[in-house]
Amino acid sequence: MAFRNRKTDGGRGPYRLVSAAMFHLPRPFFLLLTCLSLAAAPARAQLPPPAVPAASWLVYDRAAGEILAASNPGQRWEPASLTKLMTAYVVFEAVRDGRLRWQQLMTAPEAVRRVKADETRMYLRPGNRLPLLALVEGLLIVSANDAAITLASAVEGSEEAFVARMNATAARLGMAGTHFNNPSGVSGPSHYTTAEDLLRLTLAFDRDFPQVYAITNAPRFTFQQFQKEATNPLLTRDASVDGLKTGHTRAAGYNIIISARRRVLGATGQERDLIAILLGTPSKAERARGAELLLDYAGSAFHIAEVLTAGRELQRLRVHGSAEGEVALGVERTQRVVLPAGVEAELRVTLDEPAPFAPLPRGAVLGKAEAIRDGQVLATAPLVALEEASPAAWPLRLLDWVALQVVRFIG
Repeated sequence: MAFRNRKTDGGRGPYRLVSAAMFHLPRPFFLLLTCLSLAAAPARAQLPPPAVPAASWLVYDRAAGEILAASNPGQRWEPASLTKLMTAYVVFEAVRDGRLRWQQLMTAPEAVRRVKADETRMYLRPGNRLPLLALVEGLLIVSANDAAITLASAVEGSEEAFVARMNATAARLGMAGTHFNNPSGVSGPSHYTTAEDLLRLTLAFDRDFPQVYAITNAPRFTFQQFQKEATNPLLTRDASVDGLKTGHTRAAGYNIIISARRRVLGATGQERDLIAILLGTPSKAERARGAELLLDYAGSAFHIAEVLTAGRELQRLRVHGSAEGEVALGVERTQRVVLPAGVEAELRVTLDEPAPFAPLPRGAVLGKAEAIRDGQVLATAPLVALEEASPAAWPLRLLDWVALQVVRFIG
């Protein structure tokens, strides 16, 4: 999966016509028909990103599918307990494929004795039996290492086989900068990832298993006599935050992936769906503050623009030999982009068939529409007839056809 760097946002008011040519060309070449401004707001200098105390970080806008800002997003870093997101993803796949059930009882293996006193755990003992769902909740909410070990044994029979599946899954998801050597996030020289790869994993959850957020937005985990607060401090400080995960080791520092839904940002009060990832912050407090800075920056420095709107009339075009005379042109799919605050895009409409002859079906492709900023194409879509043009009575069709041939001959 390739990530686009930040772009886009456009206005929602009526299009303003900058220039137009409504004549018919005798050549079958492209015709630059119109150049429309999506809004009249003046451009201003883009706000610089905040000073985030992290070795690597990024902030991503789901609606536009773009990384808005980043620093060293491809740098290898130890994920610490962010590893457990891949552990959970493999478990979700096992349930989806029918190999396990959420209420199926799992048995803690002898290997849980390896979990040290300074590691986060559920205090499982070998032979303890508990539902798969409780293990995943303990894994993601309080980051229990003994839950990770138990899940690995339950899914693949051994940690070694489970880690092999983790790495195969990472490769399938396009996480080329990632390698795991355990299911819990214990430090090691061959245990690493990148912020970009963790974004790929987060988006895979969005696409395949969005139910993970019902787990990661829980403020605490309780199972029988065990109870502990969630490791994500923003869950109680920001109502828009619905997960995902924190991580920490001495080598990795303090890591976090934050998902924020319908977060109201910017002067226009737009609701935004964002992901912030920070690796290698120096403390819990800096980790939380850095995540908040990135989420706030996404709203103050950028806005979402609907640059192409499905079914909206962009131009009217003469259809020779038709009863209607002309049809509306537009696009069939809405597209949104992210733009720096105060910056708007232009819309360029190009015809490759400037003189169609009836009949013309609805949806017929007649050219393309492009949203442009500083000469860069932000979004493009086929320009289609939004209406059908039916044949006129034969005398009018004949006259139109003769007139069109004369124009083409003269040209």
